[in-house]
Amino acid sequence: MQRLAVFGAAGVLLGASIELGASVAGAGPIVPDTFYEFSYTGAAIAAMGCTPADPSAPFCIASFGTPTQFLDTPPWTFAAPAAGALLAVVDAFESGDRFEAFDFGASLGLTSAPGDPEDCGDDPVPCLADSDMSQGVFALGAGPHSITLVPVASPAGSGVGYLRWAVVPEPAAIALVAAGLVALAGQRSRSAGAPR
Repeated sequence: MQRLAVFGAAGVLLGASIELGASVAGAGPIVPDTFYEFSYTGAAIAAMGCTPADPSAPFCIASFGTPTQFLDTPPWTFAAPAAGALLAVVDAFESGDRFEAFDFGASLGLTSAPGDPEDCGDDPVPCLADSDMSQGVFALGAGPHSITLVPVASPAGSGVGYLRWAVVPEPAAIALVAAGLVALAGQRSRSAGAPR
């Protein structure tokens, strides 16, 4: 949550971001299975990307864990395949923030209410695993999507969060994975029963 930097340190932070391996998302559609970082400056003010990808936004610092990319100026667009997509949104650093997600201006809903005071850090994977962090997964149909986010609660007034979209697995893929897991379980039980 306190990852936003002072604008006067732009050169230092930009250099630090490049040195830490931060990727800058270019204008255009966002790709699946990639964590993207967004920023916000208060409740009821639409979320932005991160400078330098979004020149009007605050500077962000890349995650020290799971690789992330900075979002450009919203809305953030992509096209979901026929199976549809899942959009995940999660707060970062200190809990307390909450978001409403929109697709072409229509509300998809709110992320979960934040739990006990918690700090999940700057890695989206532990943040998603922490039930005290406000998060939501929204099912989207096939076709184009235009995503925006608005913080509905922001006790510190500013911060960052992450979003990611993924293709909904097709039933055939789910069945194949399930069959593989059953075969693996059978093999393990056979080897457990074998004499040593």
